[in-house]
Amino acid sequence: MDWSQIISVLIGTGGIVTVVTLVEKKSAAMLENAKALCESYKQLAEEYEIREAKTQQLLVEKEQELLNQVKMNSSLRHGLDDAHTECAVAKLMYCKKAKCIDRDPPFGTNADKVVTESKESTRRNYQRPPRDE
Repeated sequence: MDWSQIISVLIGTGGIVTVVTLVEKKSAAMLENAKALCESYKQLAEEYEIREAKTQQLLVEKEQELLNQVKMNSSLRHGLDDAHTECAVAKLMYCKKAKCIDRDPPFGTNADKVVTESKESTRRNYQRPPRDE
C-alpha cells in the first residue's frame, strides 16, 4: 500500500474528521471535568470559611468566659485575703482578761488605727451577705 492510497481512503471514509472530532471531544470532556472540579473546590472553600467564622466566634466567647472566671477568682481571693486579715486582727485583739485596762497582749496607740483601717478596707472591698440570726 502506498501513502497516497492510505490518505485517499481516510479522506473518503471520514477518518480524518473522526480523528479531529475525537480530539475535540476529549478536550471538551477535560474542560467540563476541570469546571466541575473548580466548583467543588469553591464549595469546599466556602464551607471552610463558614467553619472558620464559627470557630472564631467560639474563641471569642471562650476568651470572654475565661476573663469572667479570672475576675471572679480575683474577687474571691480578695475576699479571702480580707477574711484572713480580719482573723489576724481578731487574734491580735484577743485578751485573756475581759474588760480590763491591763491587756494581755498590750497595745500601743497604733493598734486602734490598724484595726480601724482594716475594718474600713473590708467594708469597701467586700460586701458580706447578711447573717440570719
